[in-house]
Amino acid sequence: MFKDLNGLEIHAPGAAMAAQLDTAVDRLVHFEYEITDPLAAALDAFEFFPMAHALHAYLGGLSTEGRLARKHAEVLAKFLSRADGHELTPRENGHLQAANSLLAGHFSAAARTLADISLSYPRDTIALAIGHQVDYLLGEKAALRDRIGAALPFWTDHNLHYPALLAMYAFGLEENGRLTQAEEIGSRAADMDPANVWAIHAVAHTFEMRGLFDQGVRWFDSRRDSWTGRNQLLCHLWWHYCLYLLEYNDIQGVLDIYDQSMAPDVIDQVPAKLVNGSSMLWRLHLRGTDVRQRFTDLAQVWLPRMDEPWLAFNDVHAVMCYVGADDLRSAIALIADREKYVNITGRSTDNSVITAEVGLPVCKALLAFGRGCHAGAFELLYPLRRAIERCGGSAAQRDVIQQTLVEAATRSGQWPQARELADERLAARPGHRF
Repeated sequence: MFKDLNGLEIHAPGAAMAAQLDTAVDRLVHFEYEITDPLAAALDAFEFFPMAHALHAYLGGLSTEGRLARKHAEVLAKFLSRADGHELTPRENGHLQAANSLLAGHFSAAARTLADISLSYPRDTIALAIGHQVDYLLGEKAALRDRIGAALPFWTDHNLHYPALLAMYAFGLEENGRLTQAEEIGSRAADMDPANVWAIHAVAHTFEMRGLFDQGVRWFDSRRDSWTGRNQLLCHLWWHYCLYLLEYNDIQGVLDIYDQSMAPDVIDQVPAKLVNGSSMLWRLHLRGTDVRQRFTDLAQVWLPRMDEPWLAFNDVHAVMCYVGADDLRSAIALIADREKYVNITGRSTDNSVITAEVGLPVCKALLAFGRGCHAGAFELLYPLRRAIERCGGSAAQRDVIQQTLVEAATRSGQWPQARELADERLAARPGHRF
């Protein structure tokens, strides 16, 4: 039995490999690539290393890609069959259960198990970091704040990953409207650990929500060396930068950044990255910019990745891209496939419920919008405008749907509702020019 850097007991195939788990966790909270590479030898040999296999499984679930999640589930099942007869610690057992739930599509169950682990082990970095991301997938904004807030009293700045925890807390605060406090805590986290890209990300959100676009640009520019290196958030951080430029109507600036940092030939072609490009192009589309060819190029990358449903948030962005590319046939096919999926699964997973109640209506609204049926798009979106967060993502990401609703109301002549939506938007996002 060994201990990790927070003093928590783990089974590992030797002290050196136990230390490599700490390296992997450090890569996790810094959004680096090759997170489990330091553990590869133990994973490939299916050695008795429960936390390594749990972490590998979590990454499959958080990939938001059905095919990859299924592959990770097969690896986890093989490990569990070989681990029979080995004694697990309660913490290890909890993580394997949570990982299994996540890979089975039971996101809420995984979130609850991770919360139970944090209750007993509040300095379990893996439980907090993975739980935070699962809350994000579920759109559970209160949990984004409270899961981390409950653990903070057990941490001090002597803990290596305390800045990472502050960054998570800052993001949770921001999603719950505590913007000034989120900026303060996120800035502190970024100062403590300049490579803390989640902290940079959290503070960027606060400027966008408050309409402080000049400050947002200065924030990114002043810390460019910290976030423009090789990290998993790079594409998304450039997406945030573009949100500021859109408010200045700097369309060419947005297009330049899209081509350099979001286009399919310059990014990892995974759904979590593709949503950035789809969302940014749709925002440009709503403003009357001709980006059809860019949509077409991106749609070709979406198509082979959408054959297995996993996350309604991805479905929405794929349909958005297909409609922008004027590929209505692919949009119709995806909607039909997800309707079949909902009927077959009987809403047995979190995603099947969210797809049925939110994801499919939003996809159908986007298709109606693309067909020029703006009244139909409005009728589908208007009742859902306060339920969109159930699709997951952040308030800034989901705003593309709210913008579509405003545009649908305007184009269909729903003037009282358009005025209501515009006033709601300006009250929540002062200074926004859309």
